Amino acid sequence: MAKKTQAQIQETHALGEILSSSVTALVAQCWQTEDADGLPQSHKPNFGSFLRVDCNEAQFDVLAVVYNVLTGPQDSVHKPSALGLSRERLKIEQPHIFALLRTEVHALIIGYIQGDRVFQHLPPQPPEVHDFVYQATDAQVELLTEEFDFLRLLAGVSEVPSDELLAAAIREAYAKRNNDYAFLVAAGQALSHLLRSDYDRLVCILRKIRPESLR
Repeated sequence: MAKKTQAQIQETHALGEILSSSVTALVAQCWQTEDADGLPQSHKPNFGSFLRVDCNEAQFDVLAVVYNVLTGPQDSVHKPSALGLSRERLKIEQPHIFALLRTEVHALIIGYIQGDRVFQHLPPQPPEVHDFVYQATDAQVELLTEEFDFLRLLAGVSEVPSDELLAAAIREAYAKRNNDYAFLVAAGQALSHLLRSDYDRLVCILRKIRPESLR
């Protein structure tokens, strides 16, 4: 078997690639692989999960949080229609329709890595179109969430309920940090400072990240 090139190794582990970007947000398309039945499938990241974009030309890696995941038609011509069939029957009777779909990930940029340093502010340049997108590693998430400045950026999202996004990002970080209760306490304190003028909103988010709701 031929040895894989570095590019092939990167592609194997990447989630997808950038379709459009700015210094504040990005849109990426998830690559399709084959499921156990040989049909196309996309590996979708969790809402609130952390992504890393390999920005080779800029010589830093962008970090972002997923705020939306959308699956729809590849183009305006091949639009899906309701067929009244279960997913199992669709795989048997209409397997081609899965190849006509694509999954897009929308993420908010919250920082970047340059060398061995993590910065919790917007990068000097956006990722390039076709840069590869990866799930951030546990170690990268741990470094990024040592401070909580990124919560302020998430709180300003208008495309989805920002309370849900804040809670989801904290839950994802909590899991990546091996269910560190001290992290939850620190995150709650950071939220208390950020939302000190909106008690009802604060309580709503704290309920979504309390330990008993994460089991």
